[in-house]
Amino acid sequence: MLALNRSAENTPRIVGMKKMPLYGRVQEQLQQKIEKEYVHGDRIPSERELMARLGVSQPTIRRALSGLVDAGRLRRYVGRGTFVQKFARFRTTGLVLPLYASLLNAEELKSYAQASESFQCGLRVHHLHQDESAQSLVARLAASPDHERIILHGLASDQVRLLYDELEGQGYRTISAVPLHEGYPGNSLFVDPRAVVRLCLEHLTELGHRHIGVLANEPIELGSIHTRSDYLKSEAEELGVELQWVDCRTPNWSDSFEAALQHMPEVLSLRPRVTALIPISGVGAWAALRYAATHGLNIPRDLSVIALDELPGNALVSPALTTIKKDSERAALRTLEILWADHPQPVQEMISPTIALRESTAPPKKE
Repeated sequence: MLALNRSAENTPRIVGMKKMPLYGRVQEQLQQKIEKEYVHGDRIPSERELMARLGVSQPTIRRALSGLVDAGRLRRYVGRGTFVQKFARFRTTGLVLPLYASLLNAEELKSYAQASESFQCGLRVHHLHQDESAQSLVARLAASPDHERIILHGLASDQVRLLYDELEGQGYRTISAVPLHEGYPGNSLFVDPRAVVRLCLEHLTELGHRHIGVLANEPIELGSIHTRSDYLKSEAEELGVELQWVDCRTPNWSDSFEAALQHMPEVLSLRPRVTALIPISGVGAWAALRYAATHGLNIPRDLSVIALDELPGNALVSPALTTIKKDSERAALRTLEILWADHPQPVQEMISPTIALRESTAPPKKE
């Protein structure tokens, strides 16, 4: 953590403010140091270190620190030390999610909850209802912008832009976890969608697959799905891979698992016959396994299947799904770091994914 002063030679003694008691002058100087040199959560030096640096007694230091604790500038933890408190003691991270059942959103919610505990703040979920306006959701927020900052997750691209405009206009700081094209004016952090599809296509082509199907079982309005689809097309062209698409035309707020299940016969009727399948979402991969199990299709011998989302249970289904995954816990922590820092310019970052090789992909069988 940062030191209050870098060396004894640079340590200013308490001067000026003659009419203020000594402990008050110490408190004032410490507060100025906190504002200029510290970030929220930094641990400050011990009482003994401060006594030596400022040349004052322990009672004086102790009274000055108590004043800063009472003022909400510092927090004490028994056995750990004293830490800088720059935000409201009971600050909250708001998470905006669409109100429908989603295994992926449930897993992300778990990661944000764990990150919030580590970051010493509360987590409040704000569900965006079907056909609800951005203005309506913002009107439901109970906490002020001083106490709550907002993550936008799992939404359609136009919903993100509308919510960003409305929230920032009301003074709320936000960050988007939705992959968006260039030009978004706010903070954002999401898994690199180009790297996701690149890993997927490289893995399948290295196994020898040349006829690959894409099962588009999710609404194209969703930011992550629209971006993922665009990169699948461009990366396949760059790699010289011909993709055959089955578009389920799934409406937003509907059952994407059932949509994938119903369109599996269309996948199997594609010509030339596909030897590998990329469902556009993780639940689409589950639907492919379900269809295979009930129709005598062997995965991966007859058809390799790869999941673009790491859902809970991907390693437990049979066969276990090869998956493109991200470090959700690290992503959630980094999201909160960006959200609660006061950067002068928007921070826009992407996280690199990895591949978990399991049983659902293999070289195509020889005819």
